[in-house]
Amino acid sequence: MAVVVQAYQAIWPMCLGTLAFSAAVSALAYFVRLPRLDAAMSARGVFWTCLITWLLFFSVIMTLVDSPYLKISHEAIVWLFMTSAFLGIPMSIPLISGAVWAMCLGVRGERVRLGGLILLFLGTFMLGCVTSNMHDVLWCGIITDGYSKLYPAGGDLLPFYTLGRFYGIPTERISDYAMFGQFAVFLIIGEFMIAYASLRRLTKSASREQDAAPVIEATSEKQ
Repeated sequence: MAVVVQAYQAIWPMCLGTLAFSAAVSALAYFVRLPRLDAAMSARGVFWTCLITWLLFFSVIMTLVDSPYLKISHEAIVWLFMTSAFLGIPMSIPLISGAVWAMCLGVRGERVRLGGLILLFLGTFMLGCVTSNMHDVLWCGIITDGYSKLYPAGGDLLPFYTLGRFYGIPTERISDYAMFGQFAVFLIIGEFMIAYASLRRLTKSASREQDAAPVIEATSEKQ
């Protein structure tokens, strides 16, 4: 418990800033409407575009995750692995989700709206980030014996250090896996907020369009 208290004494500005940023993005995703994003696209075109892009992108990601033999430095190999595993995999989820979404709309004879596709991409990407950060919480918890001790971190937490400097927190104070693991909890909360707002608005919009469809058909029959 002492380590947890020590961690939050050091990183509380980052935690509050993360929640504030996530709340702002969630509000934008849920409330802001841009008429230009109402453009409708072919469901078949979106399906094949998302599917082919996902196949190519995910093939590269899975290759880099395996730390392939490349004529580059070991440090570069490690960074390629971390980027692919912790960011690349979450980035691939929106593509396959978009393909499934477009396929379902195509079966119903509907078109894909750009705004809805963006909301789907944002929400599913955030859910992918949730799984990545859950890994961080568990991994950091294991290496620190359940957050009962400090364990110095290395250069793999460079983005965390950079964010800390933005809040005026010296790198030396937070260069520990116990610190990052506790911060990842707030990342997860923020990502869930954005994912819920995005997907909630998407489902509400889809429900309104589906409810309005019979009315349109009835009106056209009377005419």
